[in-house]
Amino acid sequence: MSINISTSLPMIKSLMRQNLRARPQRARSAGFTLIELMVSLVLGLVVIGGVMGVFMSTYQANAQNIKAVRLNEEMRAVMSLMTRDIRRAGVRTLAWQPSLLGSDNPFSTAPTAGMWTVSNMSGVAANSCVRLAYSVSTGDGTADDDTAATNRFGYRLNTAGEIETYNHTGTWSCGGGGWQPVTDGNIAWVRSLVFTTTTEPGMSGVAVRTVIVNLRAATHTRSLDPNNATTTADCTNIDVVCRQLVEKIRLRNDAVL
Repeated sequence: MSINISTSLPMIKSLMRQNLRARPQRARSAGFTLIELMVSLVLGLVVIGGVMGVFMSTYQANAQNIKAVRLNEEMRAVMSLMTRDIRRAGVRTLAWQPSLLGSDNPFSTAPTAGMWTVSNMSGVAANSCVRLAYSVSTGDGTADDDTAATNRFGYRLNTAGEIETYNHTGTWSCGGGGWQPVTDGNIAWVRSLVFTTTTEPGMSGVAVRTVIVNLRAATHTRSLDPNNATTTADCTNIDVVCRQLVEKIRLRNDAVL
């Protein structure tokens, strides 16, 4: 059998060209290589990490702002409550009536000792408690000169970092019972509360002229129990928000205190 080489060569070349054309198609249908997949995964992780970083930064900033606002509101509310009561110290209902003129004010320290006292609870810094008394209007046109518990008030800092008020029961003393908190320990830990009394220079017979209330409080911005802030609420820590309020109160009834 004889083979015609002249007719076979074109056929062989045609088969080789078809084989070369088929190889790129098979390579394209084989998918990504391992290196390409690893590069894609790394790029995806970088993008996801960047998005998560921006989200966490925004979340922490919002959480810190919210706790700072709540701390400010808590401090301003309790400061307003204390200043309003302190301004009323020594007030006697219907003192302008002729029948009461010339009589002693029962809410004065002269006839009734202890109607105005600045002290502290045991275990707390000095001058962190104030006790005062004033007449609460009865609404029936008569003077309420009773110096009993209903006309006695007070504010103190306790050992748990909370401000308490006297609830008109129990012993009316800075170390006694019958006090209830007016600040929320989950919002603010009161670092210090100081009542400073001042007198008018050159004026005799006046024991108290003004009262300066200095309030310092803090809150932790992370998920930490604020009641443990006694050991963690360092104002140099970026996670701690600290605030200070100072109020100067003029006592209009200074002559009777």
